Amino acid sequence: MRSVAEDLDDEEAEYDWHHAYLKFGSYGSTADGLTIDCRRGQDSYGAIGRFFDESGTEFGWADSLGGYLPELADQLETGRDASPVTFNGRLFWESAFPPRPEWGSADEPLPGPDDQLPELNIPSNATAPLPVGLLHGLEELGALLAILPPERVAEAARKQLRRLAVETGLNKYPEISSALDALDRGEAPPVPDQSCPLALRLRKVLAQAHAHRDDHRRWAAEQMAHGIWGSPYRSVCESASARSHLTVNWRTDLHEDLGNPPLPPIPDDRFWGTLRNPAIDSSWYTTRYVQDQS
Repeated sequence: MRSVAEDLDDEEAEYDWHHAYLKFGSYGSTADGLTIDCRRGQDSYGAIGRFFDESGTEFGWADSLGGYLPELADQLETGRDASPVTFNGRLFWESAFPPRPEWGSADEPLPGPDDQLPELNIPSNATAPLPVGLLHGLEELGALLAILPPERVAEAARKQLRRLAVETGLNKYPEISSALDALDRGEAPPVPDQSCPLALRLRKVLAQAHAHRDDHRRWAAEQMAHGIWGSPYRSVCESASARSHLTVNWRTDLHEDLGNPPLPPIPDDRFWGTLRNPAIDSSWYTTRYVQDQS
């Protein structure tokens, strides 16, 4: 099978990827990561660069691995630019945005149903299978979600939603805190519509977040709707994604909310191909696994 680089001319292939490049660090998404130029005789031999699957490879990050490691050690000691955290024996660089100034008041009256507000994306089918691609970024935590009993996933979804509400200040609104309390008691949420009190509150938050350019509270309001009325599996994934911008310890928190069981290995195609969980759509991997076996 020909690589992408083999289908390009020499200059383009060198920019995109070269067989003498060595990837040694991952950004945790697609094939992106840190790269060493191992092409002997080149001016950039030994240099450290970055590979992005959408834009290619660029060097100049450091002249050598020996030059890069002291800088890495300084970052580990000072936490400059990002916070180093460990999870399951691995090192991650995480960044959390500082809290935005508070806005909104708990005693703000609800808007009227005819007020001009953004529509809330309310899930129409809480039992729709979760595309397995949404679990990829969670790595071993995604595999854990896929094999835990649904009751444990639902409990984790409630806890993650509560954390997100506290971290973004949305728990101050009585409509939101009451809905979260009801979920904790195991009470089914009311049939949703755009004019119920909870939906009106969330729609108002969406409008205010847009005015304040506060993406984090906008995301949180969207996740409240998905978490309260949607699938627990999707809720966990989306809450974790939103919280990854708010705290560097989101992985540890999620593992705790899942009950701190032993973690499985990072899943591969075979794991997803042999998964039998009706709440997760892994049919593409199942088909591929069957073809490989035959």
